[in-house]
Amino acid sequence: MTGTFNETHFDFAEEIDRLDDRIADLQAEADETEDGSDQEAALLETRQTLQTQRKGAIWACPGRGGGEDAHEDDDFPMWDEPVDGVTLGAVRARTFANMENDLESDPNAGSGTSSILLIADGTVEAPYVGEDMRDAEIAGAVGKLHPWYLKWAEGRITALMDPEGNATSSGTSPGDKQTKTTSTEE
Repeated sequence: MTGTFNETHFDFAEEIDRLDDRIADLQAEADETEDGSDQEAALLETRQTLQTQRKGAIWACPGRGGGEDAHEDDDFPMWDEPVDGVTLGAVRARTFANMENDLESDPNAGSGTSSILLIADGTVEAPYVGEDMRDAEIAGAVGKLHPWYLKWAEGRITALMDPEGNATSSGTSPGDKQTKTTSTEE
């Protein structure tokens, strides 16, 4: 049994475009709501979350960032090759619990947060994961990645775990969905 399901390849350029569209939609919705309302605050908070995720996709996408590409950035040596995207999957509860237990019992693994463990377990194929790496090593590598990338990856993995479908939108209604393609909506 594998630790993931709903494995999906995410193309970074498509993700940036998806996030741009969703951010613009949220801003338009917020502009149409009453100033200072709870609905406006929720829309603006979701927009801010997606803007942070967008920065993570930009950082990872070769040629799209304002600075160095992820694979050329000396601050993040675990991202060692240029890629157009990564493959992520939803995690199974047992696998996540086992990884958390393993890390807690390994004094060399360091402390990890739930987000880092989620991303470590939900990463199927990416430059920071090697076939011969143990779970604790993967979590260690994930913990050293750019924080914005972690926000993006966590959002994608969480969307893949949604029981209503892996294409649930970030909209205020759980019924807002898109169809599964190489890129899904959060």
